[in-house]
Amino acid sequence: MAEVSLNQRELKKGGAINGLIFGIIVLLAGIISIYMLANTANFALVVATPLVVSLLVPLGAAIFLTLNLRRRVGGYWTLRQATTGIFIMFIVAYTFSTVGNFVFYKVSGPGLKAQTKENLVGVTTSFLERQGANQDEIDASVDKVNAGFAEGAQLSTGQMIQGYLQAIIIIFVVALIFAAIFKKEPPVFMRAED
Repeated sequence: MAEVSLNQRELKKGGAINGLIFGIIVLLAGIISIYMLANTANFALVVATPLVVSLLVPLGAAIFLTLNLRRRVGGYWTLRQATTGIFIMFIVAYTFSTVGNFVFYKVSGPGLKAQTKENLVGVTTSFLERQGANQDEIDASVDKVNAGFAEGAQLSTGQMIQGYLQAIIIIFVVALIFAAIFKKEPPVFMRAED
């Protein structure tokens, strides 16, 4: 089967541009969620914010930007072309949001992270007390919150590189899944022209 005639340069450029947009969306959503978690007293919001910010917002943005990229390159692409464009989009987004988060936390200092941790401990404790939980259950939940904030606090350069390499593999697999879902082969009469 002949591949769809597609400008590879436009595909890569479009993937990079959409990746930058995707990275900005993910970074801003993460920053907003940190401020929400640092300042809310509502336990439902504490539970829902990570779900919405970590899953729903990125998934919606990824779907929208993937469809936008496909339209931008002519509306048709093979699995291989879709995988290339989507992988570039995802890797640019991941890199931008990772660097952006690093810079954000350096600029904001340790105060915001400590405030968020204290607020989450307080909200969790008060919720569990209202539910009639015993002190052992409350302590276990507080320990989980503390452990979540301790992870990643002191990563070595080797661990950061290993994490980035693992992320590349995961991003490729997700890009392949997205490509399988969003590929759109051209009609038969268009393929015959190539």
